[in-house]
Amino acid sequence: MITNFIALRSNPVLVEFRDYVHSFYGKDGIYDLGCSIPEIEVAIMDYIKIVSDPDRFEEWGDGDSLDRERVREILENDYGFEEIA
Repeated sequence: MITNFIALRSNPVLVEFRDYVHSFYGKDGIYDLGCSIPEIEVAIMDYIKIVSDPDRFEEWGDGDSLDRERVREILENDYGFEEIA
């Protein structure tokens, strides 16, 4: 798992996507779920597994809003995050 995070953190596209997701769902984000960078990275790694699975129909959209929303669903459904009111 550590090597996955090293790979994520050394990929400029994924770092930009991680920061984009964090700006929405991190502390004080647009839709604050209170997620930390490491928690978002875990959800992104889960999402990458999904879009890499040939038996699934989801595709990587180059870090677009649909990708961001799918990571949000992972954060909420798999890790129990909720928007902080």
